[in-house]
Amino acid sequence: MKFSLSLLVFASAATAAAAGLAGNRRQFSGAPTLTMGILRGQTGGSGPYLANYTTDPTLPAHTIYLPNVIPAGLKLPVMVFGNGGCRADGTSFLSILTEISSHGIMVIASGSPAGTGTTTSKMLKDAIDWVVKSAGGTGSKYAAIDATRIAVAGQSCGGVEAYDLATDPRVISVGILNSGAFSGQQAASFKKPTFYFLGGSGDIAYANGERDYKLIPAATPTWKGNLPVGHLGTYAEPNAGRFGVAVTRFLQWTLRGNTTAGEYFVGKGATADGWNVESRALGDIKTTPIDGTTVG
Repeated sequence: MKFSLSLLVFASAATAAAAGLAGNRRQFSGAPTLTMGILRGQTGGSGPYLANYTTDPTLPAHTIYLPNVIPAGLKLPVMVFGNGGCRADGTSFLSILTEISSHGIMVIASGSPAGTGTTTSKMLKDAIDWVVKSAGGTGSKYAAIDATRIAVAGQSCGGVEAYDLATDPRVISVGILNSGAFSGQQAASFKKPTFYFLGGSGDIAYANGERDYKLIPAATPTWKGNLPVGHLGTYAEPNAGRFGVAVTRFLQWTLRGNTTAGEYFVGKGATADGWNVESRALGDIKTTPIDGTTVG
């Protein structure tokens, strides 16, 4: 199937909500998906905390990924995630989201498990609102959650949704996977550490992501990696392959304060894994360990 940059995947989340683009949303939703490959590759993650997904009746339109057992004293930052195709299936990226969670990060994906329909950027905001309301409190079910450390991310159409939350004051870092805005200057307003994970020139989001990387102000810590695997990345591999490694390291660094994970980007780790890298101002990323520990 051929893809056009006029598809919803690159439309702004706000514009995509308009009735005039409803057909484009449905057209992209019919593109090949990765769900079954990801399910077959599911392992519980490679991190120190085997993870899985669950739901909560107070957030019924989302899927929550957590370590199966949260050790006493472990604090969990949060990533909210928009799925490729703006699909309201919170398990459509099961492999990478479980991998991330196994390294001590709570993940909230838009859509219920195996859900149907489409998502909007408001669902990412709803997830952040819920985290702020639910996190912490002695004896609380979510006592380990740190609502001061939240990242927003998304793949393809979900990455476009993430753009709408990039300037939310509660968000401290932004991850854009195989995505970029359809048009406009939205990225020029980004001030939080922003990392682009693209699939090389064969990725239909390549030109958009490349353009937006250049639009981000020079003072904003920004990293861009291209792995020549195309738009579907390595998400269907066990633990999401090299995309899983890179995105997890980004979150370990910017959310958990793990500077060893940060060496993957400021050192030669990413290039050794085959990423073609550009970056600027990464030395301005200031982090502290979330709980005095370094989580692998």
